[in-house]
Amino acid sequence: MIQTTKLNRAIALIFCLCSYSSVAAIHGQDLSKFDLSTNDGVNAAREAIAGKPLDDRSKRCIRRDKSLPGITIVGGFAFDYGCRLQGAFINSQYLTADDKAFSKTALDALGWKAVQSQREKTAQAWVANGLLAFLTVISVKDADFANHSFQPPRALTRGDGTVAVTLWIRLPSGRVRGTRYELREYRFSAEGNLAGATTLENFTAPNN
Repeated sequence: MIQTTKLNRAIALIFCLCSYSSVAAIHGQDLSKFDLSTNDGVNAAREAIAGKPLDDRSKRCIRRDKSLPGITIVGGFAFDYGCRLQGAFINSQYLTADDKAFSKTALDALGWKAVQSQREKTAQAWVANGLLAFLTVISVKDADFANHSFQPPRALTRGDGTVAVTLWIRLPSGRVRGTRYELREYRFSAEGNLAGATTLENFTAPNN
């Protein structure tokens, strides 16, 4: 009985170490051999990281924006939703969207520490074209907001150094009738960490 217990513990330890090694390999994998300036190169890197082929729809879930130099946003395709954020190639490093260092790594690469006077602009660009790359940010009031408050995207620095980005987005329709909108706020600490995200308002505009 004692030997069986020790054996089970040893197996569990090996499993944990293997799992940790797999995760470490993903984050530490050398991606310099892939041409991340092209979609083919990005998808080849994604398949190498995942260890399996991508489906054709997900291969098209790639976004780049001139406001985010050196960053390529990638996602996976989901029916009734479209592309859903999965992660980003930040220079030659890949991070998943649920990585705690995801936003900080991106903001650091965009000069968060070096050019503090541009933090509001940098944070707004990262939210609109990074975190929300596969959604539609509403910059100009349209007919759907006739009976609702509206504000264009904006970023403000608070007294504690936190930068808050607030903007309206249009969500995928999915199986819901009408067009769905949300006013979201994203908060970044002075160090560049994502400190929180909150939905402040939401409504569904009926289809005409």
